[in-house]
Amino acid sequence: MNIIKTNFNYIASKLLPRDIAKIDRIILHHADAENCSAEDIHRWHLNNGWAGIGYNYLVRKDGSIYECRPLKYVPSHASGFNTCSIGVCFEGNFEKEEMPEIQKQSGIWLVSYLKNEHHINLVQKHKDVNNTSCPGVNFPFEEIVNGQATNIKIDVFKNGKINCIYDIQEHLNKQYGANLDLDNIYGPKTKKALIKALQHELNIQYNKGLAEDGIFGNNTYNACITVKQGAKGNITVLIQMALFIKEYKLDVDGIFGADTNLKVRDFQNKNGLTVDGIVGKNTFKALFA
Repeated sequence: MNIIKTNFNYIASKLLPRDIAKIDRIILHHADAENCSAEDIHRWHLNNGWAGIGYNYLVRKDGSIYECRPLKYVPSHASGFNTCSIGVCFEGNFEKEEMPEIQKQSGIWLVSYLKNEHHINLVQKHKDVNNTSCPGVNFPFEEIVNGQATNIKIDVFKNGKINCIYDIQEHLNKQYGANLDLDNIYGPKTKKALIKALQHELNIQYNKGLAEDGIFGNNTYNACITVKQGAKGNITVLIQMALFIKEYKLDVDGIFGADTNLKVRDFQNKNGLTVDGIVGKNTFKALFA
Protein backbone atom coordinates (compact mmCIF):
# COMPACT_ATOMS: atom_id res chain seq x y z
CA MET A 1 0.00 0.00 0.00
CA ASN A 2 1.35 3.43 -0.92
CA ILE A 3 1.13 6.63 1.09
CA ILE A 4 1.16 9.63 -1.24
CA LYS A 5 3.37 12.50 -0.14
CA THR A 6 2.05 16.06 -0.22
CA ASN A 7 4.26 19.12 -0.42
CA PHE A 8 2.08 21.86 1.01
CA ASN A 9 3.39 25.27 1.95
CA TYR A 10 2.69 25.84 5.64
CA ILE A 11 2.85 29.08 7.60
CA ALA A 12 6.17 28.35 9.26
CA SER A 13 5.64 30.71 12.18
CA LYS A 14 2.56 28.71 13.20
CA LEU A 15 4.22 25.28 13.06
CA LEU A 16 5.33 23.95 16.45
CA PRO A 17 7.80 21.07 16.76
CA ARG A 18 6.95 18.08 18.92
CA ASP A 19 8.55 14.93 20.30
CA ILE A 20 7.30 12.06 18.13
CA ALA A 21 8.21 9.60 20.89
CA LYS A 22 5.40 11.06 23.02
CA ILE A 23 2.65 10.18 20.52
CA ASP A 24 0.36 7.72 22.29
CA ARG A 25 -2.89 7.65 20.29
CA ILE A 26 -4.58 7.92 16.90
CA ILE A 27 -7.70 10.06 16.57
CA LEU A 28 -10.09 9.44 13.66
CA HIS A 29 -12.17 12.11 11.92
CA HIS A 30 -14.42 12.63 8.95
CA ALA A 31 -14.01 15.67 6.71
CA ASP A 32 -17.70 16.62 7.08
CA ALA A 33 -17.63 17.08 3.31
CA GLU A 34 -18.83 14.49 0.83
CA ASN A 35 -16.08 15.27 -1.67
CA CYS A 36 -12.76 16.89 -0.85
CA SER A 37 -9.05 16.53 -1.52
CA ALA A 38 -6.06 17.12 0.72
CA GLU A 39 -5.58 20.39 -1.17
CA ASP A 40 -9.13 21.46 -0.33
CA ILE A 41 -8.65 20.78 3.38
CA HIS A 42 -5.28 22.56 3.37
CA ARG A 43 -6.95 25.62 1.88
CA TRP A 44 -9.84 25.50 4.37
CA HIS A 45 -7.49 25.24 7.32
CA LEU A 46 -5.36 28.10 6.05
CA ASN A 47 -8.55 30.14 5.86
CA ASN A 48 -9.16 29.21 9.52
CA GLY A 49 -5.90 30.96 10.35
CA TRP A 50 -4.01 27.70 10.96
CA ALA A 51 -0.55 26.77 9.71
CA GLY A 52 -2.16 24.62 7.04
CA ILE A 53 -3.92 21.25 6.96
CA GLY A 54 -4.28 20.06 10.53
CA TYR A 55 -4.47 16.30 9.88
CA ASN A 56 -1.48 14.02 9.54
CA TYR A 57 -3.21 11.73 7.03
CA LEU A 58 -6.22 11.78 4.73
CA VAL A 59 -7.95 8.64 3.43
CA ARG A 60 -9.98 9.37 0.32
CA LYS A 61 -13.04 7.52 -0.99
CA ASP A 62 -11.00 5.88 -3.76
CA GLY A 63 -8.76 4.28 -1.13
CA SER A 64 -5.78 6.56 -1.71
CA ILE A 65 -3.88 7.69 1.40
CA TYR A 66 -2.18 11.08 1.68
CA GLU A 67 0.51 12.09 4.14
CA CYS A 68 -0.36 15.64 5.18
CA ARG A 69 1.10 17.62 8.11
CA PRO A 70 4.44 15.99 9.03
CA LEU A 71 4.43 14.14 12.33
CA LYS A 72 7.35 16.18 13.64
CA TYR A 73 4.99 19.19 13.94
CA VAL A 74 2.02 19.55 16.30
CA PRO A 75 -1.14 18.89 14.26
CA SER A 76 -4.45 20.77 14.60
CA HIS A 77 -7.31 18.32 14.81
CA ALA A 78 -8.29 17.60 18.44
CA SER A 79 -8.07 20.40 20.99
CA GLY A 80 -6.09 19.40 24.07
CA PHE A 81 -4.75 16.24 22.44
CA ASN A 82 -2.76 17.49 19.45
CA THR A 83 0.72 17.07 20.93
CA CYS A 84 0.20 13.39 21.73
CA SER A 85 -1.87 12.19 18.77
CA ILE A 86 -1.89 11.35 15.08
CA GLY A 87 -4.88 12.83 13.27
CA VAL A 88 -6.40 10.72 10.49
CA CYS A 89 -9.23 12.18 8.43
CA PHE A 90 -11.56 10.30 6.08
CA GLU A 91 -13.09 12.06 3.09
CA GLY A 92 -16.87 12.10 3.48
CA ASN A 93 -19.72 13.09 5.75
CA PHE A 94 -20.57 10.00 7.76
CA GLU A 95 -23.54 11.61 9.43
CA LYS A 96 -25.23 11.24 6.03
CA GLU A 97 -23.43 8.55 4.02
CA GLU A 98 -21.83 5.13 4.28
CA MET A 99 -18.12 4.59 3.77
CA PRO A 100 -17.06 2.88 0.51
CA GLU A 101 -15.45 -0.51 1.06
CA ILE A 102 -12.16 0.45 -0.57
CA GLN A 103 -11.86 3.48 1.72
CA LYS A 104 -12.62 1.31 4.73
CA GLN A 105 -9.97 -1.21 3.74
CA SER A 106 -7.38 1.54 3.31
CA GLY A 107 -8.34 2.90 6.72
CA ILE A 108 -7.86 -0.52 8.31
CA TRP A 109 -4.44 -0.81 6.68
CA LEU A 110 -3.34 2.70 7.70
CA VAL A 111 -4.46 2.41 11.33
CA SER A 112 -2.73 -0.98 11.64
CA TYR A 113 0.43 0.44 10.08
CA LEU A 114 0.48 3.46 12.39
CA LYS A 115 -0.20 1.36 15.49
CA ASN A 116 2.72 -0.92 14.65
CA GLU A 117 5.05 1.84 13.53
CA HIS A 118 4.55 4.03 16.60
CA HIS A 119 3.74 1.34 19.19
CA ILE A 120 0.23 2.74 19.75
CA ASN A 121 -2.60 0.86 21.45
CA LEU A 122 -5.17 3.65 21.80
CA VAL A 123 -7.38 4.68 18.86
CA GLN A 124 -10.22 7.15 19.47
CA LYS A 125 -12.99 8.97 17.68
CA HIS A 126 -12.79 12.75 17.61
CA LYS A 127 -15.94 12.87 19.72
CA ASP A 128 -14.21 10.81 22.41
CA VAL A 129 -11.97 13.78 23.22
CA ASN A 130 -13.91 16.86 22.09
CA ASN A 131 -17.54 18.04 22.04
CA THR A 132 -18.40 17.06 18.45
CA SER A 133 -20.32 14.44 16.47
CA CYS A 134 -17.21 13.67 14.37
CA PRO A 135 -16.60 11.21 12.73
CA GLY A 136 -20.34 10.65 12.31
CA VAL A 137 -22.89 8.01 13.27
CA ASN A 138 -22.15 5.89 10.18
CA PHE A 139 -18.39 5.84 10.63
CA PRO A 140 -17.27 2.14 10.82
CA PHE A 141 -14.97 2.71 13.80
CA GLU A 142 -14.80 -0.84 15.16
CA GLU A 143 -14.08 -2.32 11.75
CA ILE A 144 -11.32 0.15 11.01
CA VAL A 145 -9.65 -0.21 14.41
CA ASN A 146 -9.98 -3.97 14.84
CA GLY A 147 -10.39 -5.33 11.32
CA GLN A 148 -7.92 -6.89 8.94
CA ALA A 149 -7.59 -5.45 5.46
CA THR A 150 -8.72 -8.03 2.92
CA ASN A 151 -8.78 -6.12 -0.34
CA ILE A 152 -5.53 -4.18 -0.05
CA LYS A 153 -2.82 -5.42 -2.36
CA ILE A 154 0.57 -3.81 -2.79
CA ASP A 155 0.45 -3.49 -6.57
CA VAL A 156 2.37 -0.50 -7.80
CA PHE A 157 2.25 -1.19 -11.52
CA LYS A 158 -0.29 -3.00 -13.64
CA ASN A 159 0.12 -6.70 -12.88
CA GLY A 160 3.14 -5.79 -10.74
CA LYS A 161 5.28 -5.33 -13.86
CA ILE A 162 7.62 -2.64 -15.03
CA ASN A 163 8.93 -2.84 -18.55
CA CYS A 164 11.20 0.19 -18.84
CA ILE A 165 12.71 3.16 -17.02
CA TYR A 166 9.73 5.23 -18.17
CA ASP A 167 7.50 3.26 -15.75
CA ILE A 168 9.87 3.98 -12.87
CA GLN A 169 9.99 7.69 -13.73
CA GLU A 170 6.20 7.81 -13.90
CA HIS A 171 5.94 6.17 -10.47
CA LEU A 172 8.49 8.54 -8.91
CA ASN A 173 6.56 11.50 -10.30
CA LYS A 174 3.18 10.28 -9.06
CA GLN A 175 4.29 8.95 -5.69
CA TYR A 176 7.03 11.42 -4.74
CA GLY A 177 6.45 14.51 -6.90
CA ALA A 178 9.78 14.01 -8.66
CA ASN A 179 8.84 16.08 -11.75
CA LEU A 180 11.02 13.96 -14.03
CA ASP A 181 10.93 14.08 -17.81
CA LEU A 182 9.54 10.76 -19.00
CA ASP A 183 12.47 10.11 -21.32
CA ASN A 184 13.08 6.42 -20.45
CA ILE A 185 16.71 7.22 -19.55
CA TYR A 186 18.26 6.38 -16.18
CA GLY A 187 20.27 9.57 -15.92
CA PRO A 188 21.43 11.71 -12.98
CA LYS A 189 17.98 13.24 -12.35
CA THR A 190 16.23 9.88 -12.17
CA LYS A 191 18.97 8.47 -9.95
CA LYS A 192 18.67 11.46 -7.63
CA ALA A 193 14.87 11.08 -7.51
CA LEU A 194 15.20 7.40 -6.57
CA ILE A 195 17.56 8.23 -3.69
CA LYS A 196 15.26 11.05 -2.55
CA ALA A 197 12.38 8.56 -2.50
CA LEU A 198 14.45 6.23 -0.30
CA GLN A 199 15.35 9.10 2.03
CA HIS A 200 11.69 10.10 2.25
CA GLU A 201 10.59 6.58 3.19
CA LEU A 202 13.32 6.31 5.83
CA ASN A 203 12.10 9.62 7.26
CA ILE A 204 8.36 8.94 7.36
CA GLN A 205 8.65 5.30 8.39
CA TYR A 206 11.64 5.44 10.74
CA ASN A 207 11.99 9.13 11.65
CA LYS A 208 15.60 9.27 10.42
CA GLY A 209 15.64 13.04 9.92
CA LEU A 210 17.51 12.89 6.63
CA ALA A 211 17.86 15.77 4.22
CA GLU A 212 15.88 14.58 1.18
CA ASP A 213 18.54 15.78 -1.23
CA GLY A 214 19.05 12.75 -3.46
CA ILE A 215 22.66 12.32 -2.33
CA PHE A 216 23.62 8.93 -0.91
CA GLY A 217 26.11 10.16 1.66
CA ASN A 218 27.21 8.94 5.08
CA ASN A 219 23.98 10.05 6.79
CA THR A 220 21.83 8.10 4.35
CA TYR A 221 24.17 5.10 4.56
CA ASN A 222 23.96 5.06 8.36
CA ALA A 223 20.16 5.51 8.29
CA CYS A 224 19.57 2.46 6.10
CA ILE A 225 17.62 -0.32 7.76
CA THR A 226 17.75 -4.08 7.20
CA VAL A 227 15.24 -5.44 4.68
CA LYS A 228 14.85 -9.15 4.02
CA GLN A 229 12.47 -11.79 2.72
CA GLY A 230 8.99 -11.29 4.15
CA ALA A 231 9.15 -7.49 4.10
CA LYS A 232 6.38 -5.51 2.37
CA GLY A 233 5.93 -1.88 1.45
CA ASN A 234 7.38 1.15 -0.27
CA ILE A 235 11.03 0.53 0.64
CA THR A 236 10.78 -2.93 -0.90
CA VAL A 237 9.31 -1.28 -4.01
CA LEU A 238 12.35 1.00 -4.25
CA ILE A 239 14.74 -1.94 -3.79
CA GLN A 240 12.96 -3.81 -6.58
CA MET A 241 13.13 -0.76 -8.86
CA ALA A 242 16.86 -0.41 -8.14
CA LEU A 243 17.33 -4.06 -9.06
CA PHE A 244 15.38 -3.54 -12.28
CA ILE A 245 17.70 -0.64 -13.13
CA LYS A 246 20.61 -3.04 -12.57
CA GLU A 247 19.01 -5.18 -15.30
CA TYR A 248 17.24 -7.72 -13.12
CA LYS A 249 13.80 -8.70 -14.37
CA LEU A 250 11.36 -9.10 -11.50
CA ASP A 251 7.90 -8.15 -10.32
CA VAL A 252 7.83 -4.76 -8.62
CA ASP A 253 5.00 -5.51 -6.21
CA GLY A 254 6.36 -4.32 -2.86
CA ILE A 255 6.63 -7.89 -1.58
CA PHE A 256 10.10 -9.21 -0.72
CA GLY A 257 9.48 -12.79 -1.78
CA ALA A 258 11.67 -15.67 -2.87
CA ASP A 259 12.36 -14.22 -6.32
CA THR A 260 13.48 -10.85 -4.93
CA ASN A 261 15.67 -12.74 -2.45
CA LEU A 262 17.36 -14.61 -5.32
CA LYS A 263 17.91 -11.39 -7.28
CA VAL A 264 19.45 -9.70 -4.23
CA ARG A 265 21.77 -12.65 -3.67
CA ASP A 266 22.89 -12.61 -7.29
CA PHE A 267 23.52 -8.86 -7.12
CA GLN A 268 25.50 -9.26 -3.89
CA ASN A 269 27.60 -12.03 -5.41
CA LYS A 270 28.44 -9.95 -8.48
CA ASN A 271 29.35 -6.90 -6.38
CA GLY A 272 31.60 -8.50 -3.79
CA LEU A 273 29.07 -8.25 -0.97
CA THR A 274 28.09 -10.77 1.70
CA VAL A 275 25.66 -13.10 -0.07
CA ASP A 276 22.78 -13.41 2.39
CA GLY A 277 19.77 -12.01 0.53
CA ILE A 278 19.48 -9.23 3.12
CA VAL A 279 19.50 -5.61 2.00
CA GLY A 280 21.54 -3.82 4.64
CA LYS A 281 23.71 -0.70 4.53
CA ASN A 282 26.30 -2.02 2.07
CA THR A 283 23.76 -3.53 -0.31
CA PHE A 284 21.67 -0.31 -0.21
CA LYS A 285 24.81 1.65 -1.07
CA ALA A 286 25.68 -0.63 -3.98
CA LEU A 287 22.11 -0.40 -5.32
CA PHE A 288 21.52 3.33 -4.88
CA ALA A 289 24.81 5.24 -4.58
